Amino acid sequence: MRRPTPNRAMKSYPFKTLRSRLTVLLITPVVVILLTGGIWGFIHARNTMLGQWTEHVMLQLEQAAHTIEAGLSRPMELMKIFGQSGAGGTSADLPEILVDKLKTLPGVVAVNVNWHGVPSTFQPGTRHKGPGRNRFKQFHRGTFTRILPPVVDETTGEQTVSINMILADATDTPVGNLEIVLLFEALVAHITSDPWWQNHTACIVDRKTGKMVLTSGLMRGRNLLGETGDRLEQSVKDALGEKSAGTVWGQGQPPKRIAGYHSLDTFPWAFVVFADGRTILAPIIHFRNGFIIGAAALILTIFGIIRFNVDRISSTIKRLSQRAVAIADGDYKEKIEVTARDEIGLLADSFNTMIDGLRERDAIRNTFGMYVDPDLARTLLSQPQAGRLGGRRRDVAILMADIRGFTPMTEKMPPEQTVDILNRYFSAIIPLIQHHRGIIVDFIGDGILVFFEPLEETLDTAARRCLQCAFAMQDAMNRLNEELTQHELPDLAMGIGINVGPVVVGNIGSERRKKYGIVGSAVNITQRIQGQSRADEVVISEAVYPLVRSDVAVSRTISTALKGVTSEMQLYAVRPNKEPHQE
Repeated sequence: MRRPTPNRAMKSYPFKTLRSRLTVLLITPVVVILLTGGIWGFIHARNTMLGQWTEHVMLQLEQAAHTIEAGLSRPMELMKIFGQSGAGGTSADLPEILVDKLKTLPGVVAVNVNWHGVPSTFQPGTRHKGPGRNRFKQFHRGTFTRILPPVVDETTGEQTVSINMILADATDTPVGNLEIVLLFEALVAHITSDPWWQNHTACIVDRKTGKMVLTSGLMRGRNLLGETGDRLEQSVKDALGEKSAGTVWGQGQPPKRIAGYHSLDTFPWAFVVFADGRTILAPIIHFRNGFIIGAAALILTIFGIIRFNVDRISSTIKRLSQRAVAIADGDYKEKIEVTARDEIGLLADSFNTMIDGLRERDAIRNTFGMYVDPDLARTLLSQPQAGRLGGRRRDVAILMADIRGFTPMTEKMPPEQTVDILNRYFSAIIPLIQHHRGIIVDFIGDGILVFFEPLEETLDTAARRCLQCAFAMQDAMNRLNEELTQHELPDLAMGIGINVGPVVVGNIGSERRKKYGIVGSAVNITQRIQGQSRADEVVISEAVYPLVRSDVAVSRTISTALKGVTSEMQLYAVRPNKEPHQE
């Protein structure tokens, strides 16, 4: 039996085995769901934690800024009153009283009133005397100019901050200035003692220049923001000129460092805090790592479960495939072991039932194959319509062979010997008929009826195949007689008649019992022609001769009136005159 060839047009898959394909198809959705959920959860938790940190730090920075602003509120308020005290109607003693009041404020180191050309300094605990005392009447109003960054006082060695006010007369001509000198440490005392300042890397910087006014942590000793080339510090420096408060994230996911800043309203400064992103996000990082480990364990577990069940399914299907190949070669011995009651088990059980059916069918086919030509069987299997009752009119070549004098010969032999001779005879000629693609219609005693149908060829080609088969059968008789002589059996001689003509080709009989054969007058005429042949002769009709003229030599010509034919027919006893025509 010819094994079916695979369909080349079938779609090829990137995975060659069912196990790998099912594993990927089942694992992929699980991985996608876990990966999507994990990433979304991580991002959401990260943003939440960073938002909480931002709120917390911004609150601390705002409180620190408020502390400094509160420390400056009283001096600034008194300076504002002092600046307004020069207007007309104001008491001449009020400016001096305000100066004395400023000197008593916490953190005030000195209050200097410098008139143009007559400087005067008020020290805490001393009263002002000298030419400048009466000069307070000369200014009309005061205007704040600037707050100087902290500088080291060469006398005391302490950092001080100066707040300046310009004093002007009624025509807005500057006539002097007021300067308050404050201890810087007094301003930031509440901040530097706070744990959040001590535990963070923080600084106070000038918003315009980025110069550091106060530092803590790892930033101690630094002078300028961004001087080390740090990209986060540079980003903070750029952000200070755009917004009064905010946060800046560093590089990385999650960010390695995060910065928060908040500007002061009074001073041209800003608080800046730097934090380690991994420390802030430590809980979510631990969650991420735990999630990865848990997801990996879950995927491996699911993978193991899938592989266990898929292996069982794929192994059964693999055995089915292997058995199918063996069955295609005719091996029906081994069945598939049914180990489950699910659909796969049902498939295996159905496969075993199919094996029983194929075994029975092949037994019938092999038994009756001895009576039906294999080529005809293949034609009927490949063309189901050929098995229906009815026929079609075709021109075919017909061959009929018969053993000369066989009936008188059998009267002298036992039946067993007669059957033995016939079996040897038919065993010699049937393979030749099959080789030349002849279709055996029937065995008539010691005779045999064969026809050659031009399925995909012309009638002359079918006639040549028929003639070549006849010559081959006569040659086979010589070898058969040698075999019969060795077994002390009588020799045989065969006569063959060949004809061509129209017949009805098809199935004859009923739906329960039928045979594939031919019917028509050409069949009867072939039988009559065979009767005109002598031992070891091949006789052809006058309809055949023009089709094979180049392949034969005529031994004798026979003119006779055959039964059932109104006119006399010309017959030819022929022999091959050259090699048979090759198709």
